[in-house]
Amino acid sequence: MKLKNEFTVELKAIPPYDFELTIHKPAGWYWSTPEEIFEYSTCWSATRFNEELLGVRLQSTGTVRKPQINCTIYSRTKIDDSDKQGITKMLKRALKAEENLKDFYELSKRDDVLAGVVKDLYGMHTIGWPELFPALILAVSLQMAPMKRSNQMMDLLMANFGDQVSFDGKTIGYWPSPQTIANLPEDELKNKAKLGYRAKNLKAIAKTLTQSFPSMDELYAMDSEESKKKLLSLQGIGEYSSELVMPKTGFPVDVWSAKIFHVLFYGKIPESPREAIPLLKEEAKKRWGSWSGYAFVYVLNDLPKLSKRIAFDLTKF
Repeated sequence: MKLKNEFTVELKAIPPYDFELTIHKPAGWYWSTPEEIFEYSTCWSATRFNEELLGVRLQSTGTVRKPQINCTIYSRTKIDDSDKQGITKMLKRALKAEENLKDFYELSKRDDVLAGVVKDLYGMHTIGWPELFPALILAVSLQMAPMKRSNQMMDLLMANFGDQVSFDGKTIGYWPSPQTIANLPEDELKNKAKLGYRAKNLKAIAKTLTQSFPSMDELYAMDSEESKKKLLSLQGIGEYSSELVMPKTGFPVDVWSAKIFHVLFYGKIPESPREAIPLLKEEAKKRWGSWSGYAFVYVLNDLPKLSKRIAFDLTKF
């Protein structure tokens, strides 16, 4: 699909704000779609707004101390002023442009785990997923599967049922819409995307989203307990999955990351990573409180340097 209409907004972010670290995470995490392109402080990506597929070009035009982001939005049809305002609001949230990290950085000065990590990743913000359904696809794909298997499922979902948009000389692949997945026979979804039992859950989630469910913007406007309750009402979404979708709701540690945080907290690998998860969640809450989700993202994006500081290879897990 070629997108020829465009409009541009300039966003100022609360410093410190490192555009590259925020958009293009050191651990390889993407902003909106795994097929987005990042070159020379510019990201070409895509998202949906009110069911319309949009192309997005994000370019840093400032510095960490004086951050500014040029955002050009591409669409198939002309966007009216009301939707422009809604898209601008979505971008501010998804880019965390209005998020102040002052308290997190003050906390990190007193924490033996975070002090060095924050120096390495100064100005990095977490990402608030522009759209809800891709975040839920990730959460469902990660359930009870190693990363290689999860990536296979997501790749097949995009290849078989996803969309493509062309704009600004780039072509970007994007996630399937809830409408597409909701209308697919379960067996086709299971077989073509290798989802197994997850096909039933993903189809049910997609159907719910096409009927009546808060958008990502609306979820972020709620308090953390209310947004988490909404996510937990979706079929197949448990506590871990809800915290992946919205890190502010908790500390999304799983069996893999439990090993990392157990070493950081207690200096050793746990005998049973799964059984250690409740203890790790409690320790994170005690140390970091409402910033636990942020600490989680910072640690996992600084494992090579963190490993050198503590003389333990955290990248092997």
